[in-house]
Amino acid sequence: MRRLLFELEGTSAIAEMHDDIVPDTCDAVWEILPVEGMSIHANWASREIMLHLQGDKILRLPPEGPPSHGIVAPGDIVYFWRAPQMSRGKQLAYSSEFERELSEFAIFYGDPSGVGLAASDPARGADPTLQVTTLFATFVNLPEEFMNKCEAIRHEGLKRLVVKRYEA
Repeated sequence: MRRLLFELEGTSAIAEMHDDIVPDTCDAVWEILPVEGMSIHANWASREIMLHLQGDKILRLPPEGPPSHGIVAPGDIVYFWRAPQMSRGKQLAYSSEFERELSEFAIFYGDPSGVGLAASDPARGADPTLQVTTLFATFVNLPEEFMNKCEAIRHEGLKRLVVKRYEA
């Protein structure tokens, strides 16, 4: 079983990939590692940080595995992709932000997780090719210190997150 190492502000956490459930997604993620960037905290999905994939690290993958219907648990790591111009709602303030393609890892680190806005976005409609959400990994014994660092992003702002292959 392949594992990932997440490093955030001097802390780390290990996740196991779901190779048996979503092998193509796991292979694609494995191939782009390592990735790093400034993680941001979700505004609406509660205990979630996100790492946007950019440049040659952007993934454009088809849906794989069982439908999630937006339900996630603490420790879940989700691949998310949204086609350009998939704006949510009618608020003009969001227009320019949502007119670009978005590829990211969504990292759910604590309770309550529940339903993330992106995962249950009504804009996706009946066409799954416009937005993809795939649960591809889950943390193993998520350290409290790592969860605290994730929570600090909500209050202190962006923090550098590195995701790489875990070599035991």
